[in-house]
Amino acid sequence: MKYLNELPARTKAAFMRFPVTIIWSIVGSVYLAWMIGLDARIFNEFTSLIFTLILGVSWLIGTQFLIESLRIYKYSWLLKFGVIGLLIIYYITFNEEDFDGNPILLTRWFLLFLAGHIFVFFAPFLKQWNKIDYWNYLQQIVISITRAALFTFVIFGGLALAILAVDNLFNIHINDNVYGQLYVICLGIINTFIYLADFPEKIHNTQKLRYSKALDVFLKFILIPILIIYLIIVYAYAFKILFLWELPQGWVSYLISILAIIGLIIQIIIEPLRETHHNILIRKFHPYFYITLFPLLILFFVAIYTRIADYNFTENRYFLVVLAFWILGLSLYMIFSKKKKLNIIPISLFILIMLASYGPWSAFNISINAQAKELKEMVNKIKSNPQEIITLEEASQFRSISRYLKERNHLNKLDASLGFKTSYVQNSYSAGEQLLDSLYGSERASRISSQTASGKKYYYYNQLNHKHQINLDVKDYQTMVEVALNQNESHRYQISHRPNSLLVKDHEKKLFDVDIDSLLIKSLKKYPDFKNASQEELTYTFKNKEGTFSLILKNFRFNKVDETTLSFIHLGGYLLVNKNVE
Repeated sequence: MKYLNELPARTKAAFMRFPVTIIWSIVGSVYLAWMIGLDARIFNEFTSLIFTLILGVSWLIGTQFLIESLRIYKYSWLLKFGVIGLLIIYYITFNEEDFDGNPILLTRWFLLFLAGHIFVFFAPFLKQWNKIDYWNYLQQIVISITRAALFTFVIFGGLALAILAVDNLFNIHINDNVYGQLYVICLGIINTFIYLADFPEKIHNTQKLRYSKALDVFLKFILIPILIIYLIIVYAYAFKILFLWELPQGWVSYLISILAIIGLIIQIIIEPLRETHHNILIRKFHPYFYITLFPLLILFFVAIYTRIADYNFTENRYFLVVLAFWILGLSLYMIFSKKKKLNIIPISLFILIMLASYGPWSAFNISINAQAKELKEMVNKIKSNPQEIITLEEASQFRSISRYLKERNHLNKLDASLGFKTSYVQNSYSAGEQLLDSLYGSERASRISSQTASGKKYYYYNQLNHKHQINLDVKDYQTMVEVALNQNESHRYQISHRPNSLLVKDHEKKLFDVDIDSLLIKSLKKYPDFKNASQEELTYTFKNKEGTFSLILKNFRFNKVDETTLSFIHLGGYLLVNKNVE
């Protein structure tokens, strides 16, 4: 009750302390709510704006704490506008078109989002350090996040149910967009206000440690037992691979990472009272946890090295390598350092995240160059002996890397090695098949594509391998678009497959569905392996109350589940649309 009584005064104080952050949140939330009201597909059409608005909140909060920590109030507005300038640059350089299926933009945004929140964890303690003050500050952050999330959920849930009740009880038609608008307002404005209102003005010189009994119970009876269970599991696995003398699985890297992070969380919780605590597990946690962690870190490095040696770097393997060295460095610091400044944990992680996000040493550049190098070696091998067909495992790796590079819009790195431009490859799912076709020719490539290591027979068709060109007569249609299975939701027209049905939709509205399985099985009987299949054979026209539609298949790959059902790896083509006027 005391907290609720103080909330208005706390809210006013929060606005005076974080004016730029709160104005940023209010303006951004109101604008997005307005766009939702206009039926805009904000997550497909305004991705860059949403990402920028979300990033701005944590980075502006951290900037205010940095100003207070360094006491540079004279330059505070200059620093805040500098951060806003960087956010504007991020917004301008964010390519909406590249976001379609390209994981780099999403991963980089998540790294910056994570870095912004980590920035808040250490910004007030860059200049002045006190163990108790820092511990109290971290506890206050956790309380603020939890309280803001709870209040936001209750307010949104209560108002949403009230709107739903009015809609149903009084037969008042309320647009469904209202719920989206309400969610944005609650999350962007109410959540931000409550979160910032919880931060006390006095961060330093708190003097008294605010360590609760509930936290002690959570530590002794939940966190430490979980850590012990993880240690037993990973050590049992380590003894197993030593006994069998085999290399560790890559998955063990994730388990050791979780184990180490739980250990670091426990270290943060217990550090202010570790030496005087009555529980022996807490008193002896340091250094024995780190001593038991070192053998597992060897296993960690071996597992990562094995994967990289076999398949070279990807972003995930890059992050695991960085994480492994970060854990090793922190373990050595915790054992040998006398000061044990806990803020070294978020500071070091923040630096590593920023380095991994941009520059020639970033996760993306390192991974793309490594995978391009792998594929170039395979291309050179194929070109040096074109009569010898690559193995099933090599073909699978070729397809996987081709798709990886196409998704990231860097397939052109192979142009010089291939001797031709790869710009004709339009879809990442079929990128490997199209390149193999170009290297081997359609007939030899089909022999590779038709078999897999599992023994299943795959059927493959690509219009580019056939002499005829697709001729599209569009004079009777309003629209022509390319469609494919598993394409990004930003596309207006979508196709999806389930057994014996290919569903075609305009946004969420069904246009038609067709038993594509039966049609292709029928064509397969006429044209074994679809050799010499004509465009007319793979063109399907439909008429219904929605309009007239034509679907022209240009590439697909599938295996037969049974005599009437297909399982598609990929399917793509052209959709011609002539909708009836409503």
